[in-house]
Formats: sequence, C-alpha cells, structure tokens
Amino acid sequence: MIIPAYHCSIDDVFDAFIEVSDRRLPLFDHPFFRFLKEAHDEFGTNVSLYLFYQKKIRDRIRTLAEVSETNTETLRENRWLQFGPHALDYETPPHAQSLAEQITAFDAIYTEIERFAGGGISKWVRLHYFSESYELAEYFRTKGVEALLSTDKAAVSYRLPAYAKEQLSDKGIVNYKGMTFVRSHLRVETLVRDISPRNVHRAIEPLLPHPGRVVVLTHEYELALPEVRAMAVAMLRYLKTRGVGSC
Repeated sequence: MIIPAYHCSIDDVFDAFIEVSDRRLPLFDHPFFRFLKEAHDEFGTNVSLYLFYQKKIRDRIRTLAEVSETNTETLRENRWLQFGPHALDYETPPHAQSLAEQITAFDAIYTEIERFAGGGISKWVRLHYFSESYELAEYFRTKGVEALLSTDKAAVSYRLPAYAKEQLSDKGIVNYKGMTFVRSHLRVETLVRDISPRNVHRAIEPLLPHPGRVVVLTHEYELALPEVRAMAVAMLRYLKTRGVGSC
C-alpha cells in the first residue's frame, strides 16, 4: 500500500532573498518566508524553492551572489526549506540552452545555495518552463537530485516519447534515459480561478491515493496575492485533515 504524501514547491524564486539581504532582515521577518514558516508550523509543510540565478531589478542585473550569509544558520536550522535550480533567469529556459550552458547556470546556482544556505538541496527539481533535461541525468545525480518535475498542464510532457508520456499521465512517474520524471498536479493560482477555497477537496480527492506523490506548486510572485495565500492554506489544511503528510 502506498501512503499518500504531497510535495510542495515554489518556482521563480529570487526577489525575496535579494530583499532580505538588501534590508538586512532576519529571514522570517520577510512576508514570503514568514508565510512559509507559518505553513510549516501549522501543517508540517516542507517546501522546495527553485531559484533563478539572476534578475533585472530597477535596471540593474542582480544575482544570487549578492544574497547575504546573514541567515545561513537560520536556513541550516530549518531544513524543511530546501533549494534547487530553476534557470539562469526568466528569459532563459533551460530547454533553450545547450547542455553545457545549462550546467554552467545550474552550477552557479548550486554554488550560491551552498554558500548562503549551507546546503539543503532538494531531491526533486522543477526546471523553468518544465524543461525536461534528461540528458543531464548523471549531472543531477551528482547533485543529489532524484527526479525532475513535469508540467501540471494537459500536455503532461513536452519531450518524452509517447509511451513514457502515457506512463507519466497514468502513474504520475516514469523513468526515461536514466532520469525519473514526476508529474506536477495542483497549481495554486490556477485553482484560485477555478474553485473557491471551501471546495478545494474537489481538486485534491481524485489524487488520493496516488501512485507517486501529489505535487503542489506555485510561484513566488503569486504568493504575494492574498487570494493565492488563502487557497494555499485551504489546500494544506485539507491535506492535513486527510492524513496526507509532506514529503
């Protein structure tokens, strides 16, 4: 019997770390991290954050190299927060790069994660625009990554052959050329458009129990919206009441 569990992750993460560093804030004084801490304390939610290496902010390119080490001990003490690469930046999805360019970008991100977070590497990673970089299976294994997360959209997969795509759709998981792929399921901001928080069970129940894991995702910028935070809380509360733990 498979015990259901959920994986919670956030894409496009960058601004909050820059803001914490620029303002010299304790980590959980920032609204983004404070919300995640409250979710962890109330629901036991572990969260993977997928990072851009750089972003243009106010006409200046900022990078993860500017993230302060002030909160390193806090991050070491809160390993329910884990980290992985997402892309070089918003404009550069990994699938648009050569394999060598992808490795360069991911290495840069991993180097900074080790520096300012002291580790805490996520075992599952979602690459920007759901890039399916199965050619980098061995590279990701050296980083402790066990699976890449695929899209939550009806496409299921953008690069896998038909048989692998079908298995991913039916089972939620597939191995292709040495890389394991796990399907994403519940995008919080999409649910905001489709249902009310009191009806969140309608989206979750069909996934329980699931052959793989129920994968919940959102984006850093979306969590600034009260309605997205309210939906996320409703989802996490319902999962807890159903006895579904965070993995």
